[in-house]
Amino acid sequence: MLEVLGLDERAEAAYLVLVDSRPLTVTELAERTRTERFDLENILVRLEDGGLIARVPGRPARYTALPPEHAVEVLLLARERDIRRVRALAQRLGERHQRARGGRTSTSLIEVISGAEGVARCGEQLFRRAEREIRGIDAPPYAEAGHGGRVNSVVNIDGNQIRSRFIHGRDALRLPGVVGRIERDAAAGEEVRVVPRAPMKLLLADDQAGLIPLVSTPQVLDTCILVHPSSLLDALSVLFETLWQQAQPFVPGRAAQDGPDAFVNEEERRIVSLLGLGLSDEAIARHLGLGHRTVQRRVHALLGRLGAASRFQAGVLAAQRGWWTPDDPGAGGPASGETAVASVDPGADGPDSGTTAAASAGS
Repeated sequence: MLEVLGLDERAEAAYLVLVDSRPLTVTELAERTRTERFDLENILVRLEDGGLIARVPGRPARYTALPPEHAVEVLLLARERDIRRVRALAQRLGERHQRARGGRTSTSLIEVISGAEGVARCGEQLFRRAEREIRGIDAPPYAEAGHGGRVNSVVNIDGNQIRSRFIHGRDALRLPGVVGRIERDAAAGEEVRVVPRAPMKLLLADDQAGLIPLVSTPQVLDTCILVHPSSLLDALSVLFETLWQQAQPFVPGRAAQDGPDAFVNEEERRIVSLLGLGLSDEAIARHLGLGHRTVQRRVHALLGRLGAASRFQAGVLAAQRGWWTPDDPGAGGPASGETAVASVDPGADGPDSGTTAAASAGS
């Protein structure tokens, strides 16, 4: 964990032992960390120079950890200053690179990124370089980072102040694990909306770069185009914002806290939220890991509790009771009628999908 501060595994182990202990001698610390004395002495010098530990007066020499909440913060601030200097240097080098080539030519406005690993690395770099906002249209196939995780994930964003907005196609919500993944990203602060079908994959880092597929197969994303500031990048930005205005907010919903209309459990809350996305009972069953008949019984029970004669009416009544309450429904989003139209997908899974989406949008 502390490698971001420049500590290797052995230095981190020694530091954590000192955090959890009274002042220790070099011999005592070597025994607890199982580190050779010569190597440990070098480690202690680095930790002391970094302001993480201090030597206690007296003999034999003893070392103690300084208050971590202050010592680590000082190191983080120093590392942030180093990062800002390196970024400024990279900007200057980029300007020199362009001047040496007589400015950016039309052929350099786009770059073809080949190979699944290269595409994943490029996507990670866009997440890391964003300073204000990451925007994207999420659709399969997905690039996989070197550590095995997803590239399109809010956890890859450097900094808590960077806004993240993603649009998902409703047809992709039927894929195993997708809804759970979206819920985790939303819980981490990502803003998510849903359209009937995603027209393409897209990743935008501020207004500085974009990544779109050139050639893809059903199994792997192996060729992409990296777009630099240009009219094409502007058009991609307009495409995203247009879809964002038309899309339906993905909000798992908030359950009533008490009273006769309170949810019995979290499962009911999730069923109502998935109904609001226009998913059929069968698709809901897959996402929740329940049997199809079990979900049918749960939905039937919810209709009974609401006194609803149809799924459409159930969506309206659930919204009225606060069971399904999208956050800030009027904050820059479309009117309810517009959302309902955008959410009705004639190819959706199940006969009630469109009406359910319309009911939820109207809430």
